[in-house]
Amino acid sequence: MERPLLFSLFFISLALCFDKSQSTHIDTLIVKSTDTISRPQTKIYTDSVVTLFDDDSYKLTLHIFDTTNDYDAERNNVVLTFSKLNGNQRKIFFQDTMFCMHPGIGFQDFNNDKAQDVLVFYYTGARANPTYHLYLTDLKNYNLIRVKGFEKLPNPDLDTTNNIITSIALSGNNYYSFYRITKENKLINLGHGYEDNANDSTQYERTVRQILNEHK
Repeated sequence: MERPLLFSLFFISLALCFDKSQSTHIDTLIVKSTDTISRPQTKIYTDSVVTLFDDDSYKLTLHIFDTTNDYDAERNNVVLTFSKLNGNQRKIFFQDTMFCMHPGIGFQDFNNDKAQDVLVFYYTGARANPTYHLYLTDLKNYNLIRVKGFEKLPNPDLDTTNNIITSIALSGNNYYSFYRITKENKLINLGHGYEDNANDSTQYERTVRQILNEHK
């Protein structure tokens, strides 16, 4: 009677060990499977759309077609479309393909005609040096005119009194440069760029006077 009882206890012990081994193996597989199927969340962008000329039929739409590119300015990732709705038909005036680090459309006058021009965000470096694509608004002809090269100007602003565009590149030492948009809608460099001297409070005023003497 003792030997059958010993055999029974031995097989029960083996069964328990086998069950424990199987349970541990299954738990490991579940963890590995969960790690394999996890994925990072994908960015979600929506189109930026603005109305132009105080007319709901004129629209400017910024559409991001490459959501994986936020930093490579050499690779286009958006399409800017200028269009007008005529009845049930939409007329497209132009579609420009370009790069935008972040989607955004703003407005500011840069040719000093008192009309708000269109700024499309382009890029910013390690410091706070945002740059923009610029489109001048032609209120007479209901048109937009792109200014080539404007996207290279960091922190642009317009001195309306003197009709001078000031660009400031922020770095260890801030650098000022000066521009103007001609009647032909071309961006020109006015020269006289300088590195900011914190101990010279008249540096800007002197430079502006020099520019005005040369470009009246």
